[in-house]
Amino acid sequence: MNEKSISTKKGDQGTTGLLNGQRIKKYSLRPETYGTIDEAASFIGLARAKSENEDLQHRLIMIQRHLYLINAELACPSPCGQLEKKIEQGDLEKIEKLESEIELELEFPKKFVLYGERMVSAHLDVARAVIRRAERRLVELSDCETIRPLVLKYINRLSDVLYLLARYDEFSNNCEYRFAAEE
Repeated sequence: MNEKSISTKKGDQGTTGLLNGQRIKKYSLRPETYGTIDEAASFIGLARAKSENEDLQHRLIMIQRHLYLINAELACPSPCGQLEKKIEQGDLEKIEKLESEIELELEFPKKFVLYGERMVSAHLDVARAVIRRAERRLVELSDCETIRPLVLKYINRLSDVLYLLARYDEFSNNCEYRFAAEE
C-alpha cells in the first residue's frame, strides 16, 4: 500500500475507526451523524464555490470550520485526548450574532418561499435540510451517549442561519421570491 494513500483498507469489512482507536460499524448512529454533518458541509462548500459575494464566502468558511470541529468531536467519543480544539460558546455566539445581523439586513419574506431562485441559495437550502436531518440524528445519539449540549445548540441554530443566508443571497441579488402558495 502506498504510504501517502488515503485508503487504509481497514473499512473493507464494514467498520470505521473513531479517533480514540475504536472500530464500529459504518451504519452506527455516530458515523451516521457526523457523516450527515459532513454532507451539509459539502453543500455549504458548493454554495461558497458558486458565490461571488466575499462576505457570504467568509461567513460560510466560518461555518464549515465549526462543522469540522463538531465532526472531530463526534468522531472522538469520551474519553478521547485526541482533540486539540472543540466548538466553544464563542462559536455559538458568532452564529447567533450572524443570525441577528442577517435579520436586520434583509427584507424577510412573510410566507414560505420556493427554493431554487439561485444556485447559491439552492445549495444553502439543501445544506439546511441536511443539517435538520443531522440534528435529528444528533438528538437520537444524545439519547444513548453523552453529547455536549453546546453541540446540540449549535446545530439547532445553524439550520436557521443557513435559511437566512439563502435568503440573504437572493436578496443581495435582487431576486423576487416565489411563494409556496400561489397568490
